[in-house]
Parts: sequence; C-alpha cells; structure tokens
Amino acid sequence: MTYPDRLVLSTRLGLCAGLMLALGACGGGGSSGAGIATSNPNFFSGSVSAATMTGSFNPAGYSAAQVQGLVSQVCADGGLAGFGTAPREDGLTGFSASCATWRDNARAVEFERTGPQSVMIEITGSSSGNMTYSRIEAQG
Repeated sequence: MTYPDRLVLSTRLGLCAGLMLALGACGGGGSSGAGIATSNPNFFSGSVSAATMTGSFNPAGYSAAQVQGLVSQVCADGGLAGFGTAPREDGLTGFSASCATWRDNARAVEFERTGPQSVMIEITGSSSGNMTYSRIEAQG
C-alpha cells in the first residue's frame, strides 16, 4: 500500500470513528442514561466535565448514600469534595459530585448492579488523545 492510499484509509477510519463517537454521544439511537435508569433501576450513569460528575439514578434501585459511595470510588483519591441530589420531574433523582481528579480521566461512567451486593462501574475516559476504558467491581 502506498503512502497516499494509507493516508486515505487513515482519514476514512478517523472519520468513521468520529461519527461513531458522535452517535454514541447522542444516545446511541435514542437510549440515554436517564432512559435506561427509568426502565432499569439497577443502572445509572454520570458524565464528567472538569471536576464535576452529573447524572441521575432511579430511587427504586439506589439510595443517595449508595450513589455517593459508588461515585466516590471513581474519584482518584476516594474522597469527593462535594455531593448533592435533587428530584427530577421524570421520577429520577439528579446528582452532582465534585472531585479534584477523576480516576482514569473519566468522562462517561456507568454503574450497574450485578448481584445483591455488587455493582460494576465502567469508566470511559481519555488520555493524550486516546480513549481509555476501565472497570471496577464495587460493593453497593
């Protein structure tokens, strides 16, 4: 393969990856974290911007104290600088948490109960322009 062919292929792959990320950010065909939490109380998600994670959870599946404890595990030093909740019109509870440094440069985080006392935390982040992914098995 010649250099121009590799450049075209690289550009096409980059455009496809960018389109896939953009579609994912739009909710992947209509599914959003709030939508999933409404129908599945064992799931909630948060998005991170700078030092703040915001999201929503279903109070039928998690208490505010449980959410705070789970979100704190995504904080790199384990201690949140702040946490608050507020009821939403759709029956979910919104939350906001602040942390100086999020684990694995988190940008999107999903929490799902996998057993009576266990929760899988999936962290998608970025580092040096590369996408990162990590998982934490937590008690909750």
